[in-house]
Amino acid sequence: MMGTLEQQVRALMRLCTAQTEAERVKARTELGRLIREETQPATPEAMVRQLLLELGAPDHLSGHEYTVYAILLAAENRTYIHSITFGLYPQVAAHFDTTAGRVERAIRHLVEVTWTRGDVEVLQRYFGNTVSPEKGKPTNGEFIARMANVLRQRLEQAA
Repeated sequence: MMGTLEQQVRALMRLCTAQTEAERVKARTELGRLIREETQPATPEAMVRQLLLELGAPDHLSGHEYTVYAILLAAENRTYIHSITFGLYPQVAAHFDTTAGRVERAIRHLVEVTWTRGDVEVLQRYFGNTVSPEKGKPTNGEFIARMANVLRQRLEQAA
């Protein structure tokens, strides 16, 4: 159930009029829950787009749309993670009426640009030490797999 503005105002009023610390904690918790519910993206696609936005992935690149679709496919069916070149890229290419090679290159470009221009703290939070220090950036498969795992976790938390 989504928190309405009216419910948020009532929770805020309870917070302001709380007499005890226990009442303040309860009101703060309720208000936080209502606000989080209100700001959660509604669909898996919206969640992926929000993730990429947090990372600093430019949405004007053609690789952005390919990456969104690839993450959705990988989150839905984990076998794509083990077959990026011969499974995932051709599936994305067919959906966008292009070639697997173009999809691979566009996603690689998006990862490179995100890794060089993106928010370092957010990248570190999501990828941590899962990326090879020698290369400095994740492979397409590592990027898609990590984002698909984050998406799955968020969907499980939302359920």
